[in-house]
Amino acid sequence: MFDYEYFGSGSYGALANMALEEYFLRMPMKATFRLYSFPRDATILGYAQATDAIKNRDSEIARRISGGSHVQTGPNILAYSVAVPRDGTFRTYEDMRAYYAEKVALALESLGVENVDVDNRASTVNVDGRVIASHAMVWGVERALLHGLVIISPYDVDRMSERLHLGERRIGSGVYTEYAALKNMPVVSRLLDDVAPGRPESERMEVLKEAAGDALLRHFTEGRYERMEIGGVVMAESERLVMKKFGRDVWLDMKKPPFTRDEIEEIPGEQLDGPLKNGLGYCMYSQVPDSKFKRMARPEDK
Repeated sequence: MFDYEYFGSGSYGALANMALEEYFLRMPMKATFRLYSFPRDATILGYAQATDAIKNRDSEIARRISGGSHVQTGPNILAYSVAVPRDGTFRTYEDMRAYYAEKVALALESLGVENVDVDNRASTVNVDGRVIASHAMVWGVERALLHGLVIISPYDVDRMSERLHLGERRIGSGVYTEYAALKNMPVVSRLLDDVAPGRPESERMEVLKEAAGDALLRHFTEGRYERMEIGGVVMAESERLVMKKFGRDVWLDMKKPPFTRDEIEEIPGEQLDGPLKNGLGYCMYSQVPDSKFKRMARPEDK
């Protein structure tokens, strides 16, 4: 479908990663694909989300350019990002989302993960009906971007719950929590327990990240890519965006300056210059209907 420029798999701080996402959205380039991770835990807020979700500011915090709500990133996740020109290949952002969501599912299946399905209404990829990967979009005027993350190793949900608001839902006569859904979350390391057995968890996680990254690269690009580097020029632009925008309190706390219609046609679910949204749940479950969330938050044996 495209010839891609592949910018490798690097680990950067949250502010740098979010700045790089805007860089690849804005730059008049070929289609680009990037894999990335985070050296330590970080909280990433949605484009139009208020900061009330943050309970403890003991980790790096950044606001991204796509919609939705808060997620925790860190060494246990592998993020993927694709930016493409608005050349008519995808008629709508729904077309683009569905196309690349299927690529994520195929990549997981190629690793040996079973019972994978795609839920484009919830922007998730699921295993046995539970979220393992999730993504969000920016439908720009000139280019469009989809980015998301795959959970490689389990979250420390107890630590996360001290840091972030985790919501709950009353469904029927029961109360179902995001804490429980995260505890029950399928992760690559548990689904592929025969990969690098006996190694320390940190080493095994890196082996699995590399395997997952290779699978994502293969299925996203279908081998049609040129390997590039995030060198001095790109990092300098990222640092400029951090200084100008992503590292400033006015962006983190107030979403200012917002995108304009000259830059962005649509961020799904958001008003570009609308008010910040309070009381949002964890992003991976925010669009999951009650009927499915009930299963995600329920123990396997019930």
